Amino acid sequence: MSEPLSEPLRQFIDAVFPQFSVDWSRVEPHLETRSLQKGGLLLREGDPCDFVGLTLTGCLRLFFLKDDKELTLFFCPAGSLLGDYQNLRQRRPAIFSGQAIEASEVLILNRQVLALLEAAPAGPQLMRLVVEFLAFRLRDRLLSLYRDTPEQRYLALLETEPELLQRVPQHYIASYLGLEPESLSRLKRRVYQRRLS
Repeated sequence: MSEPLSEPLRQFIDAVFPQFSVDWSRVEPHLETRSLQKGGLLLREGDPCDFVGLTLTGCLRLFFLKDDKELTLFFCPAGSLLGDYQNLRQRRPAIFSGQAIEASEVLILNRQVLALLEAAPAGPQLMRLVVEFLAFRLRDRLLSLYRDTPEQRYLALLETEPELLQRVPQHYIASYLGLEPESLSRLKRRVYQRRLS
């Protein structure tokens, strides 16, 4: 028998707020998954924002367009929360897109699911912790973009998520680091040669 759809969500919540409890039998019927082929879009910039997702398998990236150029904000491997939670709450269109870098499956947390979680006894506290988690992640990313060099960002990625460097196409890594693909190739060579010497 396969595990209930709510199990990955429970695991995610457990990591954020272990004391949280809810009647999962009420949540389960509202959960669904979406399968995406490589290159498929989960959400598109400008579309209505009516869910957030939890990556179950594969990897997605969140990106936005600036001057017709795609800028990658985050990578979302399995276990990552993704979506535009702020604009979901404010009922505004999404300000970025979510695309599968490889074949992926995403658990969809629609408004009904979020309402049920929020209505639980410790629901408001859970939502505050999730919003803090998302805000801190965005703050760290923003600080890194302004404070660190592309090489420092690359070394941080190498240290914290080395498997992503193997899975994610180089032009997306370059976009994430704020580089052109050719500059990334030079940077990687420099780092590699330094490690050899």
